[in-house]
Amino acid sequence: MLNATRVLALVIVTGLTHGAFGQECPGSNAAAPNTASQARTLEGQLVYHDGIRQWFELKLDEPQCGQASIQLLEMDSSAEDLETLRGCRVRSRGRLDYATTGYITLDVFQDVSAMEPVGACVRQPRFPDFTAARPDPSIRAYRVDMQIDYGPGDHPVRFEVQGAGRKLEPWQAYASYMLTGGFALYGYCAEGFVTDTVFGTPAAQPSHFGDPRTPWDWAAFDPETAASNGVWNLQLGYTCIRDPADPER
Repeated sequence: MLNATRVLALVIVTGLTHGAFGQECPGSNAAAPNTASQARTLEGQLVYHDGIRQWFELKLDEPQCGQASIQLLEMDSSAEDLETLRGCRVRSRGRLDYATTGYITLDVFQDVSAMEPVGACVRQPRFPDFTAARPDPSIRAYRVDMQIDYGPGDHPVRFEVQGAGRKLEPWQAYASYMLTGGFALYGYCAEGFVTDTVFGTPAAQPSHFGDPRTPWDWAAFDPETAASNGVWNLQLGYTCIRDPADPER
């Protein structure tokens, strides 16, 4: 499942891409150095990175625009091809641009308008869709525990949610998170719930973003500071309660 981090990245990149095209590589036109490229067709290995952020890399058969790999995004369509063709050699088409936000991992990305497999390829199933998942109506409060390996490489966040004396599943119905472009990590409660307490590895500076028990608060952590102090394995968490200000809850 692609989480809110990737969704927000698509929104931000959409706003940051530039309108003038025509050159082979982004910014290669001296008269318009901050423009995206014309649509390009590229070939390479499609790699899915299942880490704190989920993203797709195209390892190019041959370097293009000084890059051996570029990041792939589908900003105006679903990510079906990216999801189902992961692990295959692919041919992708779309304009290239420089990443101007920390939400994008690589220096250059392609806004994919078309993609097809190259050679033998076994399509993979799409990622599970939890957008319709909702908390059990009987649950009034619950605890979210997050295990994070912030070291190099792909390490997905591990979630466990407990409430009413039992494990609550799927966890995506109760919790979500985002790693911002500035590498702040935020944890969120489900709709209709508010953050009560925040806790975890002290080096990650667990705190409230706003006033506790209000809809404008969420759990906040600083994994970058923890890593700078040599602390990579983080145990973080927060508790959620029904919003006391919502009369219908």
